[in-house]
Amino acid sequence: MQRHDVLVVGSGPVGIAVARRLAEQGLRVTVLESGAAVTDPPGSHLRNRPELNQNPDSYFPAIQPYLHPVTNATKQAELPGAFQSELEGGWGILWTNNCPRASEFERWDAMTSTEWEHRYVEAETMLQVVPAPAANSLTGNKVRERLHGVLAGMDRSVTDLPFSGRIQPSGEIYYNAPWDMLQAASPEVRKHITIQSGMCVKHLRRKGSRVTSVDVEDANKNVISLEAPAIFLAGGAIKTPRLLHASGITPAALGRGLSFHTLLFGQMLLDNELAAPVDVTDIDPRLWIPPTVESPWHLMLLRDTYPFAPAESIDNQHRLMEIQAFHSVDFQDENALLFDDNEDAAFHFALSQDDRDRMRLLVADVEHLAGQLGHWRRGCEPQWLPFDTAHLAGTCRMDVPGRDGVTDSFGRVHGFGNLFLTTVGLFPVPVAENPTLTAIALALRSCDHFIAGSAGSESIS
Repeated sequence: MQRHDVLVVGSGPVGIAVARRLAEQGLRVTVLESGAAVTDPPGSHLRNRPELNQNPDSYFPAIQPYLHPVTNATKQAELPGAFQSELEGGWGILWTNNCPRASEFERWDAMTSTEWEHRYVEAETMLQVVPAPAANSLTGNKVRERLHGVLAGMDRSVTDLPFSGRIQPSGEIYYNAPWDMLQAASPEVRKHITIQSGMCVKHLRRKGSRVTSVDVEDANKNVISLEAPAIFLAGGAIKTPRLLHASGITPAALGRGLSFHTLLFGQMLLDNELAAPVDVTDIDPRLWIPPTVESPWHLMLLRDTYPFAPAESIDNQHRLMEIQAFHSVDFQDENALLFDDNEDAAFHFALSQDDRDRMRLLVADVEHLAGQLGHWRRGCEPQWLPFDTAHLAGTCRMDVPGRDGVTDSFGRVHGFGNLFLTTVGLFPVPVAENPTLTAIALALRSCDHFIAGSAGSESIS
């Protein structure tokens, strides 16, 4: 039986953040990834391919071969947009890299306000987040100016959308991914991290209040056992609860109370006076309207990618801009991801009346703001993407006052001293923003909690 200091299940951004943090403390970390590398170098971003940079609207077709339904169509009918992937680098080789912080009113009491700020800074450093990647966008700054007065009257604001990567003066975009997170670590830290792809964790073996080993199936279908004093599960909001269920770890909250972002997507043509001239090199806009208590949805205004075919040609690419609007649905225990004895999944979901009311207000808000800027491109009018296309959360939530979860506020599974969850599945309350940054902020806190408590409680060489 092979022994390691720490095992991390999942090689996406959260898993690699965990591995780096623990390796920085001198621990030998093995990252187990069920999928294989599909980018070169392994774990680098698919969107850095030249053809995807040149034609951003080819992004959605390009990633389709790597997305697989969670279960059969009948059991997934209520959330048809739910997909999973098995790739070295996880979702981190496919993500859109937008890294806003959760607004203060959305943050729960897992941390004090001071610690939330501290952990966000750490997560932004880990992801190499640029706070204002398109600050020099001629088009973006004109859009910002026009919306400023409109939003100020509603006690809202438009600001720069933080981004994990960099934008060249030419406008070409480089997307960070788990590979970049590793390269940013020192050579000594990287020596302490081993990534094993094609290694699917099937079962957690336990004795009393500890997980003693994991059963892993390799690419040849051989099953081996690996030991480690601590296990961190970073396999996302679907695979993490599935592995817990397969291992007989089934607290009442597992899979129940899930949430996700309903996503309204539209592409517009900006008024001519807002767009940079056709013969001018410009950086595409990347702007963000943060949620507020009165308008609790997250709006991104940017030229990123659009999944549907337009019916209107254009003569100036600088006029193109998408509005992506994210609304986090209510956490209701009736909304659930449940597993049977064969680990097959089934979704149960219905919008609440409050969800429907907020979604109607969101549509009206988007239409109002778009009307200040131009008109919808024909064929690209706003539409809701299939439910759960974006950011499934809450499937293995942490405790909040009055609502028990699967873990404590450090992501440690109840009843276990050495099993930690680091995933957006931990979120116990609605957060409208893209979740990766917040998930990593929580994961780094889990790592530090484990490190602080490991001395004397378990021998780690």
